Amino acid sequence: MIPREVFLDHLWERGAISLSEDESIVYADKAFFAYRVAVWAFDNLKSGKLSEEDLGRYWGILSRYLEGNLDLKFSGDVLYYVEPEGEQEEVEGC
Repeated sequence: MIPREVFLDHLWERGAISLSEDESIVYADKAFFAYRVAVWAFDNLKSGKLSEEDLGRYWGILSRYLEGNLDLKFSGDVLYYVEPEGEQEEVEGC
């Protein structure tokens, strides 16, 4: 698993975490959910539910989420995504 600090640094570099002008407020709207998705993906990789190829697809889905191109949600142990401006039908990840 990626250490939390390393993951958050990566999100900072991607612009998913930012500071207010006076640096008194941290904006990280998607950071904590993104970390939850990463933990979920690695746990499923370790348990054999996901392959390394699947993991790569989930990283792509996670990138699109961070860019604001789709929404993600969990229902039980299943990750779903919805394209905000496309069909509103939920699609199970990979």
